[in-house]
Amino acid sequence: MSTLSADFRTMWAAHDARIRHEGVKRLQHPEVGLLELTYQSLDLPVSQRAVHDLSLYTAEPGSTSEDHLRLLAGLAATRPRAAEPTDRLS
Repeated sequence: MSTLSADFRTMWAAHDARIRHEGVKRLQHPEVGLLELTYQSLDLPVSQRAVHDLSLYTAEPGSTSEDHLRLLAGLAATRPRAAEPTDRLS
């Protein structure tokens, strides 16, 4: 892309990348359509070496996205569960 776009070259050279910990995600789900979800990401330090990230996604109450999430929950509740792998040695 750098060879084709001067704007891209300038932005890439600046390395102006930021990690966002909150915002809005818009997702197109194949079964229910558009989901617009507010998210917040939290760092959860587990030890001195490991950090886990917890991301929370919510739909605005009364929104179409909330309706779509309820529909997804209903679809998930009515579908058969996939067989879970076992770790047992026989």
